[in-house]
Amino acid sequence: MTEIIRTNIGVSTYLMPTGSLADKESLASLRAAFDKCIEGGITKVVVNMERVSSLTGEVLEFLLDTQDTLVAMGGQLSVIHPNALLKDIFKITDFGKFIEVKDLP
Repeated sequence: MTEIIRTNIGVSTYLMPTGSLADKESLASLRAAFDKCIEGGITKVVVNMERVSSLTGEVLEFLLDTQDTLVAMGGQLSVIHPNALLKDIFKITDFGKFIEVKDLP
């Protein structure tokens, strides 16, 4: 199962999954982390993908749905620090057209 590290910086909450997001248990961990944010009224969430080795289409779909939820609450979702594989996935799926993706400097 993927560990999700949570930190708060200013008005944003940062979630950093570690490992693969390619199984149902990992998606459940990510979902639980977002549920805690939403239940706590946190609407600006940044997912740091620096330590994510891979992910599935289900995770992309979940992130898009979560973006819709956060926007409806007046917030936003962004993704930072994707590795080369994730950048390719985001490019092929046009993920970056719907959710802000920021690269490493």
